[in-house]
Amino acid sequence: MNSGMYAALTGNLSAQRRLDVVSNNLANANTTGFKADRIQFESVLANVKNSTDGPVFSNDRYSTDFSSGALQQTGNALDVSLEGDGFFVVNTPQGTAYTRQGSFHLSPTGRLVTADGYEVQGAGGPITVNGGKVEIGNDGTVSVQQPGQTTVNTVGTIATVDFPKPYAMEKLGNGLFRPSDPQAATIASTAGVKQGYLETSNVKAVVEMSRLIEASRYFEICAKAVKTYDDMNNRAANDLGKV
Repeated sequence: MNSGMYAALTGNLSAQRRLDVVSNNLANANTTGFKADRIQFESVLANVKNSTDGPVFSNDRYSTDFSSGALQQTGNALDVSLEGDGFFVVNTPQGTAYTRQGSFHLSPTGRLVTADGYEVQGAGGPITVNGGKVEIGNDGTVSVQQPGQTTVNTVGTIATVDFPKPYAMEKLGNGLFRPSDPQAATIASTAGVKQGYLETSNVKAVVEMSRLIEASRYFEICAKAVKTYDDMNNRAANDLGKV
């Protein structure tokens, strides 16, 4: 394949992948606890031994921006956010997962669960809240005061953990993460738990829109380059047939 055509096609594919990433970020600009994705391109010169091989390929590197989003007050007693680095721990059918989404609620059995129904892990296991006024302390302690009573009972402590940085985490969807290395050990989190608040997405819509425009223009340029090389090849083949 013509090296110019190969480079243009590679650029086209890279631009498409970037468009996909940016579009997904924008689609989740209002998703609680969402962490924006990033993609970086590297043009790498291949070791060409056969003249038919393309000399250039794109090495795309994906990463996640784990910076914190802004905190938004909701007034819901079961909405919690983390002030600082760390994650909530949840139990899923696929095993333990981690999240920054603190939009919790109670299951029919009184268990504290995520929006998708996964149990929120406490320091000593799942947390059960049997009605009453719920108060959640900065350290994650969950206390319940039953109607008509003055006694406040502690029913558990929301577990929070962290991992060594830079984070090597992969997305599972629905705001869940897990370590890329299954053997990765957690470390203590110094984050505080804030009741009645949710962490918003860390997507900056204006920045993503500018990236979307940039990627779209790059895609158009590469597409035009591909068409130009294709026209040149067709013209060369036609001219050769006339010789």
